Amino acid sequence: MKQKSIIRRVLLPLALVIGAFSVGVPAAQALVEHHYAGVLIEPGVTRFSPESSIGTNITGNIAVYEGAGTVSVCQRTFDFTSNVYREGCANNAVGNALNLTPYLGHQLWPAVKNNSAFTHTIHGYYYTS
Repeated sequence: MKQKSIIRRVLLPLALVIGAFSVGVPAAQALVEHHYAGVLIEPGVTRFSPESSIGTNITGNIAVYEGAGTVSVCQRTFDFTSNVYREGCANNAVGNALNLTPYLGHQLWPAVKNNSAFTHTIHGYYYTS
């Protein structure tokens, strides 16, 4: 009798947990990449993505310089909800597809900045869920 009680208390909940996981969790929604900028940007200038890109589902922002040599670039995102810039700078490329996930639900506007002393073509990529 005790063995049946142990089986019910231990194995039944375990079987329910395993069964719940075997049903499966819906796959994560794929991120969508959006390209912007890709034009000559003067030193110290910030270039925003189109106003239509302002949204609450932005997961990441990347700034990239694809030319020769080393150029300091920044990925900047204006956070309307907190009234601040979310920014990172590095040489040639900075940011990733998920660097803004802590701010999902905030109104964000992605941008790139030429952080060098010369005019360069800087590409921007932002991601949405």
